[in-house]
Order: sequence, then structure tokens, then C-alpha cells
Amino acid sequence: MSAIMTELSALEERVRKVTDLVDRLRTENRSLAGEKEELRAKVRALEAAAGKHAAADWKTRFKSLEEERATLLEERRALARRLEEMLAKLQVLEKAVHA
Repeated sequence: MSAIMTELSALEERVRKVTDLVDRLRTENRSLAGEKEELRAKVRALEAAAGKHAAADWKTRFKSLEEERATLLEERRALARRLEEMLAKLQVLEKAVHA
């Protein structure tokens, strides 16, 4: 097999891996979006119940949900950064193959 064919096969495998990663990230993103909606519903329920509970109680629950939301958002940002890094690496590889 020629060197170019070997490089193309390697590039194809990398593209497949990036595609798999993108699919996985999309799935995770959908999951995070669903969890975000669930958290929003919980926040709305807590806000509605706030009048029924002592201020300290609902503030604690609200803070906990906000922390969970912040964690999910940070995970989403990390996934986006990983995807951007993989795409940048793919561009470098494509340039190397076409050089």
C-alpha cells in the first residue's frame, strides 16, 4: 500500500473517530438539555412552593439546583471545547494529507 493510501486510511479512521465523538457529544448535549429542562421544572416547582416553606428551606434547595445547573453547564462547555479541539486536530491532519 502506498504512503498516501496509508495516510488516507489513517485520516479516514481519525474522521470516523471524530464522527463518533460528535455523535456522542450530540447525545450528551440532548441529555443535558433534557436535564436542564427537568431542573427548570424543579426550580419552577420550588418557586411555587416557596410561599409554603420557610425562606431558609427553599433558598437551600434553590442554591442546590443552581449549583447542579452550573455543573451541567460547565460539563456542556467542556464537551464543546473537546469537540472544537478535535475539529482543529482534524483540520491539521487534513492539511498534512493534502500538503
